[in-house]
Amino acid sequence: MNGSDAWNPERVQSDVDLKLLRYFLAVADEGTFTRASERLSMTQPALSRAIRTLEKAVGTPLFTRGPRGTTLTPAGLILSQDARTLVESVGAALTRAARFGPDRPPLRVTAPGCDVRILQALVESYNERYPSARPAHAAMVDRRVQADEVRAGEAEVTLLRFPADRRGLDAELLRSDPRVALVPESHPMAGRPVVQRTELAGEMFPVWPDLTPAETAFWMGTDLEDHPWRPGPAVQDGAQFVGSIRLGQAIGFIAAPHLPDVPRDGISVIPSVAGLSPSELWIAWAAKATSPDVARFVRHAGAIGERTTTSRGLA
Repeated sequence: MNGSDAWNPERVQSDVDLKLLRYFLAVADEGTFTRASERLSMTQPALSRAIRTLEKAVGTPLFTRGPRGTTLTPAGLILSQDARTLVESVGAALTRAARFGPDRPPLRVTAPGCDVRILQALVESYNERYPSARPAHAAMVDRRVQADEVRAGEAEVTLLRFPADRRGLDAELLRSDPRVALVPESHPMAGRPVVQRTELAGEMFPVWPDLTPAETAFWMGTDLEDHPWRPGPAVQDGAQFVGSIRLGQAIGFIAAPHLPDVPRDGISVIPSVAGLSPSELWIAWAAKATSPDVARFVRHAGAIGERTTTSRGLA
């Protein structure tokens, strides 16, 4: 390659309209211009022109076009990774800024259903302690999207049970709760105060959807040491989780503070499982957040967390 053909960063146009990146990601996700144009509610020729404009700005093709659709070129693959982060970051920045307008909403603090008791106690004590500050509002959220909501700026603080996706988040540990075992009343170990995790090897466990390997290991109690287990019924919520145990189809582990919300009919609780990791509750917020309200709430939650024990207090 001679000097005139060498790559020159000055040829790259950096003032690209953000819409072009959204169009590019739609084509990358859908695999065809036809499906992408339908998703974007625009004509295919207009979408094709937009992608050509972006390719001209980058200085290289981003897609290989074929009769069966499109595939990303090496340059397109790199751009898809960076562009997705950029689009998400811009959207989150605008959402966070909008929350500071003259009619800004309360500080939105979320938690999955299993930790609503703790969430409510935190929010109520915060609003009582800081009556002149921007009030906090508690909201229940699906555990599968709670971190995404914070990254997108739709919520400002959330309570996470780890393992969880901490990408783009800062977090502090609030408390570490022991986990107990739930078994059917007919189970051979029902009524025992203590069992070893090894004694439960080969048991059947309810299976939650869309778990990462780390989450699967945690729910099955194999994150500290590997143990054989069998997949039981697929469950979507806490009621199905508990129901599968009551019917003798599985056993399960839960954090001790969640016991008050579990119907005990047909279920025996083993309060101590040696070799089982605790359930850690963390408070998390966007790593780029600069809101003094978020900082105040995090400090408040941390102070209360330090005054609780592993099985009482906020729960």
